[in-house]
Amino acid sequence: MDKTSRRERSGWWRSGAAEPQPTPEPEPTADDPGPEEPGPDEPAPSPDTGEEPSTPDAVPDAATVAPAEHVLGGPGIDTTGAVVSTAAVKAWFAALPDGATAVVRGGDVVALDGTLRLDRRVDIRGGGELRFVGGLSSASALKLIADGSSVRDVRVTYSGPIDGGAAERNVGIDIHADDVVVDGVTLDGFQNGIVVRPFGEYQGAVVTNCHVLNIRGAGGGSGSASTAGEDRGDGITVWGARATVIGNVVSAAAGTDARIGIHAESLGDYAVDPGPWLDSMITISGNVVSGPFRRGIALEGVSHTSVSANTVSDATWWGISMSDTRSTSVVGNAVRWTRTENQTPGSAWNPPRCPIMVYRGAQSPIISANVVEILGAAPAAIRLHAAPLPTGPSTLVGAVDAIIADNVIRLTAGTCPTGISLDRAVRPMVSGNQIAVSVATGSVGGVISYLAEDAVISDNSITGSATSNGYGILHQGAGSIVVTGNRIDRIRVAVAVSNCTGGATIIGNTGRECEYGLDTFGTTGHSVVQGNRWETSNTAHANAQPNTSYLSTRHMGLARPYGGRSGDILVGNGRLWVNDQGTWRSTTLS
Repeated sequence: MDKTSRRERSGWWRSGAAEPQPTPEPEPTADDPGPEEPGPDEPAPSPDTGEEPSTPDAVPDAATVAPAEHVLGGPGIDTTGAVVSTAAVKAWFAALPDGATAVVRGGDVVALDGTLRLDRRVDIRGGGELRFVGGLSSASALKLIADGSSVRDVRVTYSGPIDGGAAERNVGIDIHADDVVVDGVTLDGFQNGIVVRPFGEYQGAVVTNCHVLNIRGAGGGSGSASTAGEDRGDGITVWGARATVIGNVVSAAAGTDARIGIHAESLGDYAVDPGPWLDSMITISGNVVSGPFRRGIALEGVSHTSVSANTVSDATWWGISMSDTRSTSVVGNAVRWTRTENQTPGSAWNPPRCPIMVYRGAQSPIISANVVEILGAAPAAIRLHAAPLPTGPSTLVGAVDAIIADNVIRLTAGTCPTGISLDRAVRPMVSGNQIAVSVATGSVGGVISYLAEDAVISDNSITGSATSNGYGILHQGAGSIVVTGNRIDRIRVAVAVSNCTGGATIIGNTGRECEYGLDTFGTTGHSVVQGNRWETSNTAHANAQPNTSYLSTRHMGLARPYGGRSGDILVGNGRLWVNDQGTWRSTTLS
């Protein structure tokens, strides 16, 4: 489908797919399709001002226009910022030939109070400032609708009011085209900074080295029961495919309730003719995101996307999140968690707050080599959270084939009772992580597996507090589990496998300064416990079950072993136990 024939829709920002929506935002109907979005070659009236864009006859002749660079200035354009120059600036841009370079000179300030709609390919650059002082409460500052356009190094600011409930949003740079470059730009004071619109399958956006500052959200803040704020308030937003977001600094204004620092989302219902890269091939790397965003970096429904080497701080829901993604990776990021217990923006959505979130049915996500520093209150550091699908609200769906490896969860000044949480995950692998958790109560601890299937938890280092009441590793549910090579220190129960009918393999683990080594309450599946080292103040193995096979492991001291299979051998506390055809026989070692 020709992009010039697609319709612009008023309800184009979807409230986050990451949470069930109490009051979903209405979609446009066939009776109310929204205004037409003119294509790059259409001389239709601008939807922002109603003014007619120029025709080729309005372009100055070659004797007065240089073929390459054009410095913003001339009659009616005040470059001191003292006088609003909107009409003259629009006429100046309308007179530029296709492919021209518009230069905003360093030191110049041009005041504006309306949208600049650029309907031909243009390269805007320079060290000056486009200062928008009003007229954008529900509109865009720069609207780029021609493929190959670019904005470089200029400063774009807004100090006027924002209509937080309008169908259209306040946006700094609004992209309606392919292969647009935004580089080195500073945007300050907008509700939404840089946006690639969702309803054009626009691809190839490059957003690099920008400062997107003081994003003003629309949420009600802590304690508010409002559902507002989940459809706007983003620093950089990309729908579609083949986008690059690298080296940017993004911040939310203090005291506001913004939505997402950097946001990549699938086209979903907007997809018409997406080509082979639908919702995929997005790179988000080397960015710094800070301030009270609900989510620092968020992926929703995208695939083959990489999030790497970013620094995220101060999020109030999730630092980095993946919702319903496919084949995505979150590698080598630093998440600084500062949220306090009384920071509850978006509480109407009841989000499970944590630094790294994998939400609902994510397929093959990789979370590796990240550093999570806990300075505030985090119920869990890394969470695979099951949730119902919109089409089946009664069925909870969890992540599939997730790998959580080699991350560091560092507890410095806050509280974190759970390191890694696996909720209804299928075939998760948790390996090589270094986890510190604070005082725990109840069923919490280093790695918690709840109704997960075929989980592997191996070679993790888990440290609790001396007074902890929780678990180093806890698995609850029928699914099978492998627990090997983990080191657990200073926590009440080193390893617990509860009501597991699929069978547990527990080999080569070490528990030190623990009250109990292993607890297999209600675990009736055929299991193997071998070669573990439990340095405990109480029982090394509590609630042993009949179908557990023990091989050369320290067991229950002088008590007769329970269960096992013929041929099992146990050595401990000066006694040798041998299972002879189901009967345990022992002798004292001298």
